[in-house]
Amino acid sequence: MSTSFIKTSQGNARITSHHHYKKVVAFITHGAGKGLDAPDLNSTIHLLDDNGISVVGIEMPWLVDGKKVASPAKQLDQAFAEVYQELEPRYFDYKKIFIGRSTGARVICRTSHLTKPDLIICLAFPLNSLSGKSRKVEIEKISKENIKTVIIQGEKDNFGSPDMLNKEFSNFHNIEIINAGNLTHKLSNAMGDLVINSIRKNGLIDRHGSV
Repeated sequence: MSTSFIKTSQGNARITSHHHYKKVVAFITHGAGKGLDAPDLNSTIHLLDDNGISVVGIEMPWLVDGKKVASPAKQLDQAFAEVYQELEPRYFDYKKIFIGRSTGARVICRTSHLTKPDLIICLAFPLNSLSGKSRKVEIEKISKENIKTVIIQGEKDNFGSPDMLNKEFSNFHNIEIINAGNLTHKLSNAMGDLVINSIRKNGLIDRHGSV
């Protein structure tokens, strides 16, 4: 594992990397609360590493600066795009998975036209804001780009249940909703297994764990 920083127009992003020789990499970023130490992300990172997938964890500048509130969406997208622009040459010939939780899931959806993922995995995608505004357009965007996308959602998620997501996106062939069971927006450390199963289902890990 190695840790480094990338300077962006919004401040320094912290990069935590676990490298393997197999040509699949997962870029993973966090939500507006905890960083990569959130239980669902922590378990996901460990299982990605165990399955031989290179991991690039991206902690956004607002978190690195010790701020308690995430930056506005445009600033998050700008920072993420600048980080990816710096990293992309190292991984140009890799299959690319992008994983984000909550706010981070929104960022990877909004920037997908730049990153061109082979697979997107959203953990606890916040379909509705606290004011009730829908973020449906962000998922519609990746559907139009025909990017295979998996959304893993708890039944008690106040920002959108699996049933709500299925109702909104049932007509999109490239969107899969996974019911994570009796969980809230915080999810749990059981997410790692669900993420790995989704990656395997999409042909990026075979049944023996090889990439």
